[in-house]
Amino acid sequence: MSSLKVCKQIQGKTGLELESQRITPDGHLAQTDHPFPGSTAIDRDFGEAQTEINTLPENSAGEALASLHKHLCTLQKRLRENGELLWCFSSPPAIRDVSEIRIACYEGTQKEKTVYRQYLAEKYGRYKMTFAGIHYNYSFTEESLHEIRKCRESGQTWREWKDDFYLDLAVKVLEYSWMIVALLAASPFVDSSYYGKDGEGKTTDTGYASLRCSEQGYWNLFSPILSYEDMVSYTESVEAYIRKGWLKSERELYYPVRIKPKGKYTLRNLRESGADHIELRLIDLNPFALNGIELQDLQFLELLLIWLAGQEKNKPDQKEQLRLLQNCKNGAGADWETPCIQDEKGTWRTIREYTENVLGSMRMAFANEAQAAEVLEYQFEKVRSPEKRYARRVRELCGDDYLRAGVQSAFCRQEELLLGEPQG
Repeated sequence: MSSLKVCKQIQGKTGLELESQRITPDGHLAQTDHPFPGSTAIDRDFGEAQTEINTLPENSAGEALASLHKHLCTLQKRLRENGELLWCFSSPPAIRDVSEIRIACYEGTQKEKTVYRQYLAEKYGRYKMTFAGIHYNYSFTEESLHEIRKCRESGQTWREWKDDFYLDLAVKVLEYSWMIVALLAASPFVDSSYYGKDGEGKTTDTGYASLRCSEQGYWNLFSPILSYEDMVSYTESVEAYIRKGWLKSERELYYPVRIKPKGKYTLRNLRESGADHIELRLIDLNPFALNGIELQDLQFLELLLIWLAGQEKNKPDQKEQLRLLQNCKNGAGADWETPCIQDEKGTWRTIREYTENVLGSMRMAFANEAQAAEVLEYQFEKVRSPEKRYARRVRELCGDDYLRAGVQSAFCRQEELLLGEPQG
């Protein structure tokens, strides 16, 4: 199947999850309770100070960003009333003591959520749980999936085909996850208190473009190997790690991409109801974007998924999966000129050259679409001009004072949002 033939007919829905830390004006984690108890749109992640905004699935990237913007304005208005700010970076602000990282407190029928977070704190440490980012959820419309299916010979039932489609798409996203990380990386610094109490207010240049997605970032303590043969095999491969005690539940699978059902994310629901959408978990908060992510980057992710849907199938074995996971982590590096990404032939390639090659293929696929050309050109600019890359811009913004620049950015972002700046 060629994405060139079907791209005009392909449409989908976009949902966003934005995590960020509430902070005090001096750059420390807020110690107050979550300001929107009971809300599903503005919830918490691991910590009481870590807000998570969840948008409903929208018909376009622009509509999803508008929904995110609306919730951000609501959140920022409450924070200003409380004398608090929203940290703009994926890496955490200053942390005086581990006790400041308050585990989200749930009570009653939801108390299990707090128990689960306590488990995570003991296993991974609270510091690692302070990373924040954006999760991108995308589902192809039923009409689009039928268009894609016309281009593929299959004796499968509709349910079997759809599950296989999303399993295949997950593999393809994993294969190019290094490029998503590289193009959207924006967290080269961290306050030195992340590594010890005596580092508060000092700046550590991690050497990465994205600390969160790097080897030192938010990963499981082992490299999961999953089965992509069919949905039963896939869910059983995750369940095997749960039975061994390596994972507490499917929620602990810290993988670049997840296949998710409609409704509650459980393996049982996924197996019984089937795949509904795909979740990308690789995106750093962009401190230069009003809503934490640029519209052009959201549009690029959609184009990438459409393009990937047209590529050849691949069911990677254990060796292949380990290569793809390592590539993803290597994409977080700041060096785009040293070969660090291994392609399917075993050749080591630079991030710059390989990204340019992939974007060139996408440009050919979407050659007749003017909007796609503009979206791809925005990414090409990052390849050609290092100063356009977000991590490089963060280095220029922060200099040697990450905390000061972070607080200043948080103040500016709050004012911009509440003054009614344009969306996107």
